[in-house]
Amino acid sequence: MKLYISILFILTCLTVKGQDYTNALKLSAGDYWGVSYKRMFSQEKGFSGSFQFNSSGIQLTGLRVFHTPAFPDKSSQWFFGYGYGAHLSYRTKVESRNVFRPFAPPIINEGNFISPGFDGYLTLEYRFLKYPFILSADFIPGFEFFGPDFFRLNMNNFSVSAAFSF
Repeated sequence: MKLYISILFILTCLTVKGQDYTNALKLSAGDYWGVSYKRMFSQEKGFSGSFQFNSSGIQLTGLRVFHTPAFPDKSSQWFFGYGYGAHLSYRTKVESRNVFRPFAPPIINEGNFISPGFDGYLTLEYRFLKYPFILSADFIPGFEFFGPDFFRLNMNNFSVSAAFSF
């Protein structure tokens, strides 16, 4: 069975273009671990849906993404991405900080919290020309409503990702 899966994977890699892609399946590691699916349409515009988790909960995110060449004079493999979207998160532990006392220890709230929110999206990705793989560094800042605090700013969603494009 492993042999058949390996042969199928190799045949897929040989028949897929790497630079211009329409679909990508991405695995992310960082403050949040997750998997996401990105669908690109014409002119480097698309949508992305992701499922992320960490030790304190899970998050479902939908994003509208845009890509543009990052260094057009130097390389055609680097792309800068940006966008916006929304998420729904379930957390069992939330750390809050007082902005007026930045060096004070965080306030830890434990319980079951469901919070909707809005997100931004920034990424720098490297597309391989001959292979259907993409490496990227992602930053998804956001804010949430209706958690233990009425309003929570989340600025720690950094991740490094590897994607298979098809």
